[in-house]
Amino acid sequence: MENKLIPIFLTFIMLFSIGAIIPLAAQNEVVVISNNIDVVSKPLLEEYFRGYSLFPQFLGPEDFESLKGSKLIVILGGPDSPYGTGDIVKRYLDNLEMDFIRQEDQKYTFIKSDPYGHADTIAIIAGVDRERTYEETVRVINGASPNFTSAVSTAAEGRVAIKDLPLILSGISYDTETVDRVAHIHLSLQNYGKGRATNVIVEISDDYYSNFNFVSTDQGIKVEGNKFYVGNIDGGKSFKLDINLRAKEVGVYSGAITYTYDELGTSAKIRDITTRVPSCF
Repeated sequence: MENKLIPIFLTFIMLFSIGAIIPLAAQNEVVVISNNIDVVSKPLLEEYFRGYSLFPQFLGPEDFESLKGSKLIVILGGPDSPYGTGDIVKRYLDNLEMDFIRQEDQKYTFIKSDPYGHADTIAIIAGVDRERTYEETVRVINGASPNFTSAVSTAAEGRVAIKDLPLILSGISYDTETVDRVAHIHLSLQNYGKGRATNVIVEISDDYYSNFNFVSTDQGIKVEGNKFYVGNIDGGKSFKLDINLRAKEVGVYSGAITYTYDELGTSAKIRDITTRVPSCF
């Protein structure tokens, strides 16, 4: 008899559920205006806004006039930024503010209401030069400007922040060869997120499961065919699931184990499995 334990296999669900879809409704809620110099901050801002479930558009200064009704427009650069950015900034800053940001090594983030109707709020992340603008971007995404953080939070109202969603990681061990035709599958589900994972379901693919009869599982688990209904897993909590099956006949059977929950909205594979069922004689 050969009984191998497969090492724990971690499935990073949020990469599966977040990266594939950018909500269309979010695309105009936050816009970042940047010339081809200050756009170097794009990766930092994309990652920052993703934490608020916001997916900003990055546009050039030439696109600014076409914007209407956004919740938040972020402008990268000061009044002397080239390629059109500076001309936009000058509409929103008064002379004292422009003199201030032109001082040596100066950097600052200005939060303005927009009398022109392009957005509810205009945030100008500015520096006396491109280096200081980048430094200021780093500062604000690390919480140095409470007013900027507040403006972003307002733009994200009604959205569930990704950092508050459930994040399920899974581990598995199973028998690669049966004894007396009995196959054991041991699963561990850990919610590393803050939010509750609701209606967690584990499923064994039919190409594997149809070769076995169900024997037993943990008390309280609802079983319907090849689906095992775990229920809810609160943030920070784990759940262990043991499944025992008996093979119908000798053979080698392969399939996959997946799981899903309401917040995920699709299935994620835990692992492919193969079990050999030898003759008992």
